This record gives sequence, structure tokens and C-alpha cells, in this order.
Amino acid sequence: MVEQQIVTAEQLLMAIEQQARMPMVRIGEALLALELVTQEQLEQALVQQRDDRSVPLGELLVRKGVITRAQLQSALARKMGYPVVDVEKFAIEPDAVRKLPLAVARRLEVLPLVLREGKLIVAMEDPTRRDALDEVEFITQLKVVPTLTKLGTLQFAIPAAFDRFGAEALPRSQVDNLPDFQPDFSLDSSNKLIESLERDSSERGGSTDEDSAIEQSDNSLVRLINSMIIEAHGQGVSDIHIETYPGREKLKIRFRRDGVLQPYLELPHTYRNAMIARIKIMCDLDISERRKPQDGKINFARFSAQHKLELRVATIPTNNGLEDVVMRLLASSKPMPLDRIGLAPANLEALKTAVARPYGMVLCVGPTGSGKTTTLHSALSYINTPERKIWTAEDPVEITQAGLRQVQVNPKIDWTFAKALRAFLRADPDVIMVGEIRDQETAEIAVEASLTGHLVLSTLHTNSAPETITRLLDMGMDPFNFADSLLAVLAQRLVRRSCTACQTSEPMTEAELSELLDDYLHVFPAEGRPSKLALMSEWIKNHGKQGRLMKFTSPGCNACGNTGFKGRAGLHELLTVSKDVRRLIQTGARAEELQHAALTEGMRTLRQDGILKVLQGVTTLAEVHATSNN
Repeated sequence: MVEQQIVTAEQLLMAIEQQARMPMVRIGEALLALELVTQEQLEQALVQQRDDRSVPLGELLVRKGVITRAQLQSALARKMGYPVVDVEKFAIEPDAVRKLPLAVARRLEVLPLVLREGKLIVAMEDPTRRDALDEVEFITQLKVVPTLTKLGTLQFAIPAAFDRFGAEALPRSQVDNLPDFQPDFSLDSSNKLIESLERDSSERGGSTDEDSAIEQSDNSLVRLINSMIIEAHGQGVSDIHIETYPGREKLKIRFRRDGVLQPYLELPHTYRNAMIARIKIMCDLDISERRKPQDGKINFARFSAQHKLELRVATIPTNNGLEDVVMRLLASSKPMPLDRIGLAPANLEALKTAVARPYGMVLCVGPTGSGKTTTLHSALSYINTPERKIWTAEDPVEITQAGLRQVQVNPKIDWTFAKALRAFLRADPDVIMVGEIRDQETAEIAVEASLTGHLVLSTLHTNSAPETITRLLDMGMDPFNFADSLLAVLAQRLVRRSCTACQTSEPMTEAELSELLDDYLHVFPAEGRPSKLALMSEWIKNHGKQGRLMKFTSPGCNACGNTGFKGRAGLHELLTVSKDVRRLIQTGARAEELQHAALTEGMRTLRQDGILKVLQGVTTLAEVHATSNN
């Protein structure tokens, strides 16, 4: 052990600063450097730790008898720089002690020493115990800085400190009956966990002791959050919404599944702050900052090794000093093959032809959450070969694939899409993918790049393919350069897919068929409109059953949660730039003229593509109407 032990707050703060300046050393490297373990012993312990991450490496080596606890402490002090505090003589601050209930301090063997600038400095016999640090951060809602103390001193120092300063000390009878904190949770059903939380809440009755309330039920809450995320992943949920309300109103949690928000559960108001704080700890956000929005990411494999799942977390301050949290599940980190994204055969061939071109610009457009990034990555996977150098600038990088050089933009440090594009042009690219064209500068560089021999793919928030062209011209694009560079614009929407497990069909009535035909044909210009009879014959040939068109219905079953829908399907509108369309772009034509020209050349609108998918039984007419304009 390091001989000089710290006894004042000033010495302690200086020692912590000194430790922060030291190079980062892992505990295994420290033990090797002190020749306390062999390489073989270390590797065996690391293999064992992969199966059970709840036990720190140092503790594992002590349990295996490879090193003693005193040797572990020596390595922590000498090689990892942890300050060594003499807790028997240290001038402990009362405010620090009052931040932690006695029951927790005894169970986790943690003694609060000093409170400075939103950080709680604590003494521990093993400061690498991440589970204990997480729980203390969770309960105190402060950043915790661990220090080291001599073996055997805490069992006397903790009761002594709490007898002097601890206002919230629990009766001794309760101390020994507290359950152990289990970071490696078992997956309970959410109903059991809610029952446990409700029971804890009712047992507390009128108690106003917030710290005590959180401390007695945090085990259930941690398991609840973990099981909620696993359940959401299993149900194919895209977003988890955690909504807080003032006073005694319950905390509400909702899941977005197949694009629709559904209630998941409600929790007592007493868990409001604890739930938000726990999620912030999981993604390393500042738990004391409640006035500003924060963004973070949870690598859920840290909490459940068998679930390779990431979540993007956004906290939003709401009125009454509260916060909401929205978590986006990033489960599908691999691209979907282009043939499987639901494009009609003609659209698929046209898109493949466009992205296989050596230079030009292909745009994918639609509102937020319409699958634009998924489609672009599918297109990139189609052309991702060793002969091509592909750069992507994204915000954030959600889908990864080997062979792509992917860059995360960060507007906070002025690393924008436009700056990334300029950098890519100096990095010998063949293909460039830009996450989104947000401003005129990015649009101009994208056009310039596509005219100088590069294929550029990007997204835009517009409603239809023809509107995209007029939007970019309105942003100040040169019509001639833009017309020369543009190859294709793909507009898309996502609709809920009809459940096939409970789907039934019956022949379509004349009135229903007539309504579909009118809906499909009315967008065509009068001079280029096909006849109803010819269109009906084509539909019966392609989608009919025994010479009749069918109407599909999914009433709902256990497989789809009695909703009649399971999964989502894409509607697509692909405008390919022909000579006629190029001429219209150069003359600054309106969106309506561009649409008429494209329809004459074979383009089908989102509504028309949706109607064809209704005839195939993929989705319902109500879904198509809800997501596409007339």
C-alpha cells in the first residue's frame, strides 16, 4: 500500500486531480506489471469474466485465490493511482454522508466523504466495483468519484460516520434484511415487477423520504427497465416514450410499434425521478442537468450480454421542472437486401440501374421515420464491391456494413454534412452517401460532386418525387447543373402490413372495384389516362384469383396482438430522369408538370403503388389513404 494516507478534503482533491492526469491503466495490466499474476492466469480470468460480467476482474482473481485482497489494493493504489484515504482520521463532511442512506452504505461498503460541484467522493475497499458505483449514482443522482481505503476499516467507519451525521439512518433491524443488489438480473415479467413496485409504494404510505423510497425499490426498478427494453425489442418496437406528469399523476410509458403509439404501463409518481436518473446513468448523461435536452446512447449488451442492442436516448425538459425520455431502438444494424425492401419489379430494376451508374445523384425522400436511411443502405449494399470506395456521412450512424467508410457528423464542433462532403472529395471516392441535404451549401456540393464523376446518394424531407425537384430549385440550385446530375428520386412511406396469420379474403364488390379504379386513374393527365377496362384486365391478370379481384381482411389474432397488423411495408414512387423530364427541370417547370410527364413515362405515385399493394393483400386501403396524398 502507498504509505501516505489522506486525511483532509484538500489533500483528497489534489490526489484526485493527480490521478486524472495519469495514463489509463487496466487492473490486469497493473497486476502484470507488479508480477502478482502471470499472463496465463490473467487470460483464464478474462475468459471467465466474459461469461459473468457482474464480478470485477480484481475481485474474480481474489475469489480464485490467485491474489490476496491486500495485493489487489496495492495494485489499485500504486499502478492505477487511486488515492488512499484513512477513513478513521479523515474529516468527513456531513452533507456528503446525508446523501446516502445508511442501509445502502453498509450493504455496498461505501462511505461518502466529500461533496464538491455535483460530485460525491466516496471511500471503498474496491473502487473498480462498477455495480456499486452505478447504484450510488442512481440513488444520490450525483456523479460518484471512488477512492481507496484500507481493508477492514469501513465496517467500523460507516456506522460511526452515520451515528454522527446521518439524518436518514434506518433502524438497525432493517439493515440486515435488505436484499443484495443484482446487476445481472433475471428477466421477470413486467407485470410481476409492477406489482412489486406498487406494493413497495403502498407499504411506504405517506412517507416523504424520497431517498428511502428509491433505495427500497431500486432493485425492482432496475429489473423493470431492463425487462421493458428486452420486451420492446421482442415486440419489434421502434421507440419507447417515458412521459412524466406533475403532482401525484402516474408516470406513463408508451411503445411505438409499426408506427403507432400504444400504452405499455403506468408507474407510481414516486418513481418519476428514479426512472429518469437510472436511464441517464445507463447512457452516461449528466444526471444533475435537468434544464437542457441531452442525447446519449445505451449499449444494452453491458446490462444483458445476450442482447446485442443499442438505444439512442433523448431527454427533453418539460414544464414543472420535469423531464421526458424517448429511446429509439437501433436493433437492425445490418442492411436489408435491395430485393427485400418491397419495391415493385419495375421500380426495383430502375433503381438498380440508377445506382449502378458511375456518376450522378440519386435522392430518397419522405418524412422522418419513413425508412429512407434503410433504403439508401440497401442500395449501397447492392453496389458495395471491392472495386468501389464508398464514403458515408450520417447523423447518427445507425446501420453499419463492412466495406463502407462511415463518418458521424457533429454540428456542435462544426463538423457538418457540407464539411464532410468537401473532405470526401479529397479522399478519392467512387460513391458518396450524405445522410441528409439540409441546406443550400450541402445541395451545391452534392451536385458538384455528382458532376465531377462521383455517384452521390442522399435524403431530403419532401412529400413526393416531383416536389423534391422544385424544392431543390427553390433552394437556389442551378437548373442546368441539377438537371444534368439528377438520375432518380425515390419517394417512400411506411404502412402497417396486414397480419397474414388471421387474413381472410372475399371477392371484391363492383362498387369497391370502381372506387379503387377511380382513385388510381384520377392523377393521370386527361390525354394520357388508360381506360378503366384495360386497367381492370391488367389487375385481374396480375393479382386476381379465378378471374376475380379479392378484398383482404385481417380481423386480429394473438400473433398480431388483435390489431390486424404485423410489421410494416413500403410504398414507393420512383421518378427517373429522362430527356423530357430533364428539359422540364432546366426550364423550371412546376411539380404538377413534372408529375404528368413522369406518369406518361411509367412512374406510379405513392397512392397508386399503395393500391396495388392493397390488391396483393399486403396492407389496407385505410393505411394507404392515411400515408399518401391524393
